[in-house]
Amino acid sequence: MTRPDPSRLALPPLAGQLLTIAGAAAGGALVNALGVPAGWLSGGMIATALMAALRIAEPLSTPFRWAAMAFSGVAIGSAVTPAMMKSVAAYPASIALMACAVIASTWACSVILSHVRGWSRATAFFASVPGALSYVFSIAAEMEDVDLSRVAIVQVLRVFLLMGFVPLVVAESGVARGAINYVVDPLPTLAVLLLAGVALGALLERMRVAGGMLFGGMLASGLAHALELAPGRPPQSVALVAQILIGAWVGVRFIGFDWGLFGRSAVAAVGSFLVAIGISAAFSYGAMLALHVPFAQTLLAFSPGGLEAMTLLAFAMGLDPLFVGAHHLARFFLISFTLPFALKMWIRGAHKHAADGKPR
Repeated sequence: MTRPDPSRLALPPLAGQLLTIAGAAAGGALVNALGVPAGWLSGGMIATALMAALRIAEPLSTPFRWAAMAFSGVAIGSAVTPAMMKSVAAYPASIALMACAVIASTWACSVILSHVRGWSRATAFFASVPGALSYVFSIAAEMEDVDLSRVAIVQVLRVFLLMGFVPLVVAESGVARGAINYVVDPLPTLAVLLLAGVALGALLERMRVAGGMLFGGMLASGLAHALELAPGRPPQSVALVAQILIGAWVGVRFIGFDWGLFGRSAVAAVGSFLVAIGISAAFSYGAMLALHVPFAQTLLAFSPGGLEAMTLLAFAMGLDPLFVGAHHLARFFLISFTLPFALKMWIRGAHKHAADGKPR
């Protein structure tokens, strides 16, 4: 998806990254001022993507990515309350519905993309898998009949559109949280939570757990707040820094983007996104009716991709981030364990079509 670009603004790496983060902060401030829920997150993403298109953005290094995940995890974990923990009882049923949504979405989008000119069935399949992008690419890269550029365009555009689309839906639903007064954790407590989150997150990263640094921060902060070792919430600035950094992290994926190929693939990519989000919304609505969970919350939990972004969006909008994070982690494991078998069935279907003399 990305390639070296000699025409990009020549700045030292650290200066370029700081400029990118500053641009994300400015974009976040602007969108937040417009009253969009989680505006710092979506605005930061949009601003960074524009900077990438103008060749003035710099990829974020691992320390910045870890900072984004750790700050996000500590902020999200602070939302743990006894009332929220009671909602865990609804997880198995809603995760089962989410799994059905993943299967339906992957199949429907694969069928649609496989009928687009220039798209092989294998390319269509990998572009349609909703999430676990690193794992998907590691398998797709070993197959000769997969166009990784097209897969990347669909996958990155899906997360981009989700981060811009979902907050607007939540705003229209009237579920987004207004200003809330709460006790602020003392700075020494916050420092301990961040250090513990980074340590646990680093361990999870070494174990190759999806979003390991994010969940390390969530676990450390969640346990401390559940046991009342931490009295309240981190300062609002912690959540804002997390939103800005994650927005920038998503936006820099457009550095070196092949805009020519994007133009040729945009209709197919946007069309598959609409189909995927439509299927997710349908299953989300069913979960809302069956489990009496807010639709905005189930929509975030069932959305096709973006574990870190969707979990932080839930927190920023006053929804249950544990519910959303649990579903996205479950989706990651579902995809990881079933992808090889699903791919085999899909390829077998291609061979059957060829044997029957039908178009792929």
